[in-house]
This record gives sequence, structure tokens and C-alpha cells, in this order.
Amino acid sequence: MSTPRVPADSGQRLGRLVVAVLEIVRDLLERQALRRVDSGSLSPEEIERLGTALIALDRQFTELRAVLEERISQP
Repeated sequence: MSTPRVPADSGQRLGRLVVAVLEIVRDLLERQALRRVDSGSLSPEEIERLGTALIALDRQFTELRAVLEERISQP
């Protein structure tokens, strides 16, 4: 009985997939936030907190994306 082989580049593929999923999630969160703001259902304080949270999320995604892309590019 042989052990299944894992392609050498599977980690790179997975890393690229993770980065793509993060981009999709970020875009969806931003669109939902804009819908809520445009609907007028948020108070000014809630809008401010939402904006701050989106900025923080974008920074975290940028850092994570950089780490993942660095690992993807390593042989």
C-alpha cells in the first residue's frame, strides 16, 4: 500500500486560494457596510465605529496577505 503523494506546489495553491477568499470576504464586508450606511439605519456614532473597524480590518488583511504571499513566493 503506497502513501498518496502531495504535489510540491500544493502549499502555494492553498496560499493563493486563501488570499483570494480574503479578498472576497473583505469586498463583501465593505459592500454590506455601504448598504447599511446608505440605508440611513445607522447613527453617526455607528458609522464612525464601522469605518474604524473597516480600516482596522483592511490593515489586518494587508498584513496577512503580505505574509501569505511571502510564503507563496518561497521555493
